[in-house]
Amino acid sequence: MREPTNKETTFVRGTVNAVLANNKIAKWQGDMLNPYLLEIKVPLSTGRAKAARVFNELFHSLGVLPGEKDLMLGEASDYCAMTVETDDTISATFNVPFAKDFKEGDEEYQFTLKAIFDEQEAEAEAEEAEMQELVDGIKAGRLKSKSPDGYLVLKAEFYNAIEAGEKTVEYRDFTEYNLKRTIGLKTIRFNLGYAKDAKRMRWEVKKVVLLDGDDNECDPFNVPDDFWPTTIAIHLGKRIG
Repeated sequence: MREPTNKETTFVRGTVNAVLANNKIAKWQGDMLNPYLLEIKVPLSTGRAKAARVFNELFHSLGVLPGEKDLMLGEASDYCAMTVETDDTISATFNVPFAKDFKEGDEEYQFTLKAIFDEQEAEAEAEEAEMQELVDGIKAGRLKSKSPDGYLVLKAEFYNAIEAGEKTVEYRDFTEYNLKRTIGLKTIRFNLGYAKDAKRMRWEVKKVVLLDGDDNECDPFNVPDDFWPTTIAIHLGKRIG
């Protein structure tokens, strides 16, 4: 595998140190994510605008971003990216400059941001296709409960909360298996665990809806094109048994 030379490593580290020092950023941390991919973080207190300006200067100095192009926070190019992290830091991720010479199929190529982004995009497309297949299956009537009367097994904390009236919505992941057990229900029986003599109760089902990652809901049979289901929500009515 092509390893960074001392000269290349010295250039990268020297460039990082010089750019941050010239911009009076003394507090920062760095990590090698793989032999060719680095990440540096500066405190959020640095300021978003300043961090973006400094990171772009760094990318340009290293040669991993064309000089005429700047990134904004949350954006990425083939060999560099910048994001606001959840730990109150702002992060710059970038390949060492010579990694731009790797070609698809090279052993090292998989370690570049470009290859990582391509893999993530392929995974996202596969997830989108799977989601669309499930939505189409609902609309075609293939993915729904065979009976309007269903049942689910619950852990004690959820069973007790529903029984006490503290929990009025039960959730399931958006999967083929769960769609076949929830879509079209009018009533539902809850079992407390898997024992043969498990405690049970039956409830009216007001509605079953789909939720996206932001908890927006939609009718399972009328899913908008820009809606991405992640969860099935079963809204309960009154107890009937």
